[in-house]
Amino acid sequence: MFSKILVAVDGSQYAEEAFKYTTSLAQKYESKLLIVHVLEQPSTIGYSISKEIEKDSMQMLEKYQSRAKMLSLQSVNIIQARGNSVAQEILQISDNENIDTIVVGSRGRYLSSNNAILLGSTSYMLTHYAKCTVIVVK
Repeated sequence: MFSKILVAVDGSQYAEEAFKYTTSLAQKYESKLLIVHVLEQPSTIGYSISKEIEKDSMQMLEKYQSRAKMLSLQSVNIIQARGNSVAQEILQISDNENIDTIVVGSRGRYLSSNNAILLGSTSYMLTHYAKCTVIVVK
C-alpha cells in the first residue's frame, strides 16, 4: 500500500506538513519516495523570469531531497514538471511512475480569494480523480 509515495511540494506551510507526514510514512514502511513540484506559469512571463522560477523550484526540490536522505530513506527521487494544471500533472506523474499513494497539503502556496473553500483546487482534484490513495494533510 505504501511502496511508492509521491509528495507534492510548493514551498507552502501545508506542503511542509505533507512532507513531514510522508517521510514518517516512508520510514515506517520503507517506501520509495518521489518528491514533485509542478510549475504552473502564465504564458505572459518572460524567458529570464521563467528560468529563475525553474532554478528556485529545483533548489527547493533538492533541499527536500537532501532532508529526506538525511532520514536514511532508501530511495528518494525528485521531479520538476510544468503544465497548465498542477493536479493534472501530478495525476499523470502518478500514473507514469506507478505511485500507490499521493500526499499533498490541503492548500497550496497561493490561496484563492474565496477563503470559505475547505480544500485547495489541487487537493480537491486529486482526491476525486486519482487512481490511487490520496492523503491530504492539514
